[in-house]
Amino acid sequence: MVKRRQEDASERPPAAKTEDEDMLSGDDDDGDDDEKELINVDFEFFDPQEHDFHGIKLLLRQLFDADATLLDLSALTELILAQKLVGSTVKVDGREGDPYSFLTVVNSKMHRESECVKSLVAYLLGRSAGTPLEPRLRELLASPAPDDTTNTAIVLSERLINMPAEISPPSYNMLLEEIGLAVEDNEPYNFTHYLLISKVYAEIESKLENPDGPSRPLKRHKARKPSSSAAANAQVFDFHPEDELFLARATGSSGAHAVYKYQNEVPEGLADSKRAFQDYGILPKGRMILLSREAFVAAVQGMQPA
Repeated sequence: MVKRRQEDASERPPAAKTEDEDMLSGDDDDGDDDEKELINVDFEFFDPQEHDFHGIKLLLRQLFDADATLLDLSALTELILAQKLVGSTVKVDGREGDPYSFLTVVNSKMHRESECVKSLVAYLLGRSAGTPLEPRLRELLASPAPDDTTNTAIVLSERLINMPAEISPPSYNMLLEEIGLAVEDNEPYNFTHYLLISKVYAEIESKLENPDGPSRPLKRHKARKPSSSAAANAQVFDFHPEDELFLARATGSSGAHAVYKYQNEVPEGLADSKRAFQDYGILPKGRMILLSREAFVAAVQGMQPA
């Protein structure tokens, strides 16, 4: 199933925003009077190719951040490339270019005997320990019986930091289309649940000396919108605004979610010292969002342009 689909967000006609689209856009009521330069870029969507190995592995390393060394990312990348029915990359330099973004699913039931998937599942169960998500994950991922009717897709997605959020709606829409076609062909992609792995961050108040006075801590210039997943009395913020659409549906019987510290989390002092162009340090954390099939489909449909 070869695809070469092109999406130029700058050329799409404007549409009235739905509530979901407002969340995706990340618009701020404060506004910004600064003049912005717009650059038109054609984003092309491709199936993952063998020569994308290093690019996808680097994006996986970015996704798992400080804990990337705990997982066999090479084997996980090989598994992603071997899946010919689902998954896509986004490039700007044609098929032979480097992927700037990728989105795929790992079929946890099909690959339950794969060592890299076993390692990934063990890691996710460990990071969910003590959260409301843990019992749900243990039911779905911890050695499910072969005849179990549940099947969970582990959704892996990451992009370079300067990639626009507008690439997400077509990426997720194509993923649903691919899964639908695979199911029609009797392939084992009839998922009952989707587990999204993503990143958030907490802001660390600076302990560094303020050039305006050593006794006064540095302050933010502009307030950010916190993610609704704030936990343990600490606000967390999304790297990817579309995650809020999934998070909004991860409640009750539809799903659950958890923010977790990395096992190899850097000290707060180091996060503070690496401030760039802002007054607060950034401490990345991981997040898991578990959704029923119906909730996942509704979230993807909600992010599509009207």
